[in-house]
Amino acid sequence: MSKPDTDKAAEARRVQQVQQRLAAAKTTRDLRKADAEFDFWADVAAAIDSGEVKQTEACDAIGFKREYVRRQLIEHRAQAEARATTHTPDSTD
Repeated sequence: MSKPDTDKAAEARRVQQVQQRLAAAKTTRDLRKADAEFDFWADVAAAIDSGEVKQTEACDAIGFKREYVRRQLIEHRAQAEARATTHTPDSTD
């Protein structure tokens, strides 16, 4: 292999490594965003379910329309149920 070919191969490997690192960073970001969104709606649901605030009062506080909050809470509860069935901690946790 000539020197220019070696340089091109090294450059291609370097670029591929950076691309893999960035793809992994994006995956991590997406997971963190999903977890933050889940936690947010868990807080909203808990406040409403406990009677601390009515749904309309929660809507006023977070700046979303009542119908949007209703749909998000339905989705959140489905996600919470799915998470509960997929993550069952064993007795060693």
